[in-house]
Amino acid sequence: MMYEKERKELADICHLLYGRGLVAATDGNVSFRVTKGHILLTPSGKNKGFVGPEEMLVVDLDGNVVEGSGRASKEYPMHRLVYLQRVDVNAVVHTHPVYATAFALAGKNIPENYLIETKMMLKRVALAGYATPGTLEMADAIAPYVADTNAILLQNHGALTLGKDLMDAFNKMEVLESIAKTIIMSKAVGEPVVISKENLDKMGK
Repeated sequence: MMYEKERKELADICHLLYGRGLVAATDGNVSFRVTKGHILLTPSGKNKGFVGPEEMLVVDLDGNVVEGSGRASKEYPMHRLVYLQRVDVNAVVHTHPVYATAFALAGKNIPENYLIETKMMLKRVALAGYATPGTLEMADAIAPYVADTNAILLQNHGALTLGKDLMDAFNKMEVLESIAKTIIMSKAVGEPVVISKENLDKMGK
């Protein structure tokens, strides 16, 4: 079996996503670039909390299954676009986290001036327009944002995070959801107070 160590790492990340409530049932898909020509991808229709290393698919850059008996996700073109545009990205996490998706459902982006984690961990968050899940439209929708952000909200759909490795992409998804949850909970108490531009600029120094 090809890439046994990497398969286990991908399965472990899927279990973490499920355990942290960042993905439910068969939602979402996760990929990991293992070589220039091969990507490890979660199989379609499998619960991320229970998927095993042996179930991970090895696919090429055209989405053809090189090894594995499952079906590649129809959303693979979205992953492929990221890998073609970003040589620094080796992992992509796509899930439907409740609070971040609530922003996407409302057609609203996450403000950068509420919590320092937004700038420190994510740099900035993009909001991609609606595209039918499982179609090539998904890749087209994220294309304008991939070059300069590592976190993208997908309108009426979910979220996408990009990382140098699987743990990095996972951490970004966890932080994105935590930020979204904190903002929504704060709005239940009162209007959040923004961080001034002056103070935000200090963080870049």
